[in-house]
Amino acid sequence: GASDKEFKKLSNSAKELGRTTFFTASQVGELQLNLSKLGFKPQEILEAQESILMLSTAMGEDLGRTATVVASTLRGFGADTGDTARFADAMAAAFSSSALDIEKFQTSMSKVSAIAAMAGFSFEETTGLLALLTNRGIEASIAGTSLRNIFLHLQDPTSDLTAKLGRTVSSGEDLIVALQELSSSGIDVAGVMEIVDRRQVMAMNSFIDGADTLTDFNAMMLASAGKGEDMADVMENTLGGALLKLKSAWEGLTISFMEGGGLMQRLIESLGRGLNSWANNRATAEMLGLNQTSEV
Repeated sequence: GASDKEFKKLSNSAKELGRTTFFTASQVGELQLNLSKLGFKPQEILEAQESILMLSTAMGEDLGRTATVVASTLRGFGADTGDTARFADAMAAAFSSSALDIEKFQTSMSKVSAIAAMAGFSFEETTGLLALLTNRGIEASIAGTSLRNIFLHLQDPTSDLTAKLGRTVSSGEDLIVALQELSSSGIDVAGVMEIVDRRQVMAMNSFIDGADTLTDFNAMMLASAGKGEDMADVMENTLGGALLKLKSAWEGLTISFMEGGGLMQRLIESLGRGLNSWANNRATAEMLGLNQTSEV
């Protein structure tokens, strides 16, 4: 739905980022396309793409997939593109400090993001909870489903969990307090089975045992501003980073040749004629040489 002017801005931005980052202009174009498929308008794409580039660089992940994951998570939490850097930095912190990776994150977050936002839990708090479950070896799909259902129990004033706590819970800080209370009460697995469904017992027990760890995760998430850029800088200052930048710069040069026209086009055409002339002269000389040898 971009106008000609907006499309030109996107194209120029892709070329610029393609010349100056790990990624080629074609890859940046794929990022822009994936964001547009999720309903991002041209200006929103321009605002979001740099933070996504840094996250992808930091984690060594495919750029198009990273764009899809970040964008769908933003949409799931009802956030706008102004929050892209915040989300990307928190993801970089979580991925580098837990067993979470982009694949596990995508699988589990897709099941819980909308419910988490409705329940009053922030993106950072939700990511910390998923990181804890992943560290405990719980499979991504089960982690996401279990957390979603626990959120629903916490919001239901008639649930056994709410009855045990004596209140509903609507934030990560409140949840940590509630988990510490449950831990102090000496609750065991049988007790956990009385307040959540059997399928959520493992996750709930992990939360009760790891209440202090959740506090650390939340602090790390809240202090993650700039994490993606810092990690990307480390990755760029390597031989591999230099080679990737060279590849991107080469594609940028190629694009500039292809779109140059005018003097550049005449130069290339002249070079082509010169090479053809050289090849023809060489072929003629070889033929003369063969003929002379034959006569002898």
